[in-house]
Amino acid sequence: MIEKMRKLTFLVYHKEYDRFLRDLQTLGVMHIQKSGDQTLAEPETLRRLRRQRADVAQVLAQLQPLSGAFLDEVPAGNAGVGESIETSQAMKLVRRAQEIQTTLTALSPRILSLENDARVLRPWGTVDRALLEKLHEAGVQERYRIASVKRFAEKFPDYAGLEVSRDSKFVYFLSFDIEGQEKEPVPAQSLKLPERALEDVEREIAELRARKENLEFELQKMAEDNLGDIIALQAEIDSAIAREEATLKTQSAAGNFVVVMEGWFPVREEPAISGFLAKEQAYYEMRDPVATDDVPIRLRNNRFNRMFERLTKMYGFPCYNEWDPTPIVAPFFTLFFAICMGDAGYGIIIALYGLLEIAGKARKTPIVGEMLHGCGDMVFALGVATTLVGLALGTFFGLSLIDYVPSGTPLHHYYEVVGGKFPGTTYSFQMASAIIIGVVHLCIAMMVKAILYTKKNGLAATLSTWAWNLLLIGGIIVGVLYMVGTLSFEATRNVIIVIGIVSALGIYLLNNVARLKSSFIQGLIVNPLAGLYDTYNMASGLLGDVLSYVRLYALCLAGGALGSAFNTIGDMIAANGSVWIGGAALVYFIGHVLNLLLSAISAFVHPLRLNFVEYFKNSGYEGRGTGYEPLK
Repeated sequence: MIEKMRKLTFLVYHKEYDRFLRDLQTLGVMHIQKSGDQTLAEPETLRRLRRQRADVAQVLAQLQPLSGAFLDEVPAGNAGVGESIETSQAMKLVRRAQEIQTTLTALSPRILSLENDARVLRPWGTVDRALLEKLHEAGVQERYRIASVKRFAEKFPDYAGLEVSRDSKFVYFLSFDIEGQEKEPVPAQSLKLPERALEDVEREIAELRARKENLEFELQKMAEDNLGDIIALQAEIDSAIAREEATLKTQSAAGNFVVVMEGWFPVREEPAISGFLAKEQAYYEMRDPVATDDVPIRLRNNRFNRMFERLTKMYGFPCYNEWDPTPIVAPFFTLFFAICMGDAGYGIIIALYGLLEIAGKARKTPIVGEMLHGCGDMVFALGVATTLVGLALGTFFGLSLIDYVPSGTPLHHYYEVVGGKFPGTTYSFQMASAIIIGVVHLCIAMMVKAILYTKKNGLAATLSTWAWNLLLIGGIIVGVLYMVGTLSFEATRNVIIVIGIVSALGIYLLNNVARLKSSFIQGLIVNPLAGLYDTYNMASGLLGDVLSYVRLYALCLAGGALGSAFNTIGDMIAANGSVWIGGAALVYFIGHVLNLLLSAISAFVHPLRLNFVEYFKNSGYEGRGTGYEPLK
């Protein structure tokens, strides 16, 4: 449900504004609304705070892996923030961490370059630079060459050269060019050595490595001792940014001596607001929302529905005059997810993972740990639902439970019905059930739309919507009553005729009462044409929407078939003898882990689509509301 809100307007003396804003921030329940039509650019103070916030976030991301703890597990320390954030001790630590990171970034390629030089110089040993200078003065130029061991043995046994070293593959040797003598071509690769001596290069490598280790140790120490202080600094910057943003939303009056501030607060927080106002020296006005207000939205649901509010927020907050779709999304998303998974064994694993996340252990696991942080309660609920639905469908880790239930028992008969044809049809029981669930989901959506539109626009403007509800929902109810024998054929026919006539009046004649009132003749001509167009859209749209729910059956069938295939492969390997048992276990494990992950992705995406597209479209939900963000 959507919490009721009230609007509060303050007039604050400009000298008291900063203190007033800090007190309001401490209260933490007021959503500040932009006052008037303002197009002010962000002040430099706010831009500087944003840059500081980005720097702190970058350093925290750098230090967190070194600490071995997640940021929300580290208690906030004392940031040492006084009047200036920039001069605080914690910010000095942030700047030092940035300097270290910059230095480390520069050191790594330098060390890599020197190591490459050392690798080139090492086969040549220590080069006597003084001797080389004397050779150069005498007109002798050395050439550093490399050749394979085999090629050197074949080509250079009689050549006047000097072998320096060799390894298992190459020979490193010197050849000499004497000034004034004809140069003979040497079929070997010539190298250009770095100008520096090997000893100097290795000495610098050792120095840079030691410096790098010292800087890394300093970062490690900072992560262990000061992470809480930097987290506290981040909170202080966030608080300062919130105050600056709140100031941007205010406007000045009475020659800039008065600051005008407007905001919203939940009605249930009124006692706290009243206590705050009793202590403040500020003029204020309090009122309820009107139709033109952009009221911030705060959702308030029971414990089960609250787990799924994150899904509603993914699409968009409802408007204040809409209804919160979460109470409908929560049970249907859970049911859809469980059907798509369709395996009790997978449901148990998902539920256990949810418990690990609730206990704070799951984020230490690979792949999906951090991604599902904060969703442990929802994951657990989805796992429990998947377990129950999997047992109802008779699947456990790809095994068909009907094969393990004694024949002739009620449970065996139940699984035969679930795995067979829907009574009176040639369609699969599970496929027909998925379509029936979809029809119920869409009927609820259409009823919600009719009630919501009536509330917003009045009954006269929504007669066509109610007529479609009567035709579709009423027709389905009458058909079901006839199928179960409650209504006779004659009674069913008469009721259908009445429903058809009443619905036709609403769809083709009363779909726009305002048009009839303005021009009755024009309404008699245009309204039926508009009704025909609406009929085409409704028929084609509803047919596609209903068929979309077949995906529930298809995904359940695909996951079960893939799990069964992995079991079959594992059984075939295990049948070759006890020596193959380990290979079979590996196939079982890898196969079911892969199937679980693939099924979980599909079981999240497709139920989300059925709610965001099919349900929201037919319920008239727009999701254009603004979230409630109190100044804290």
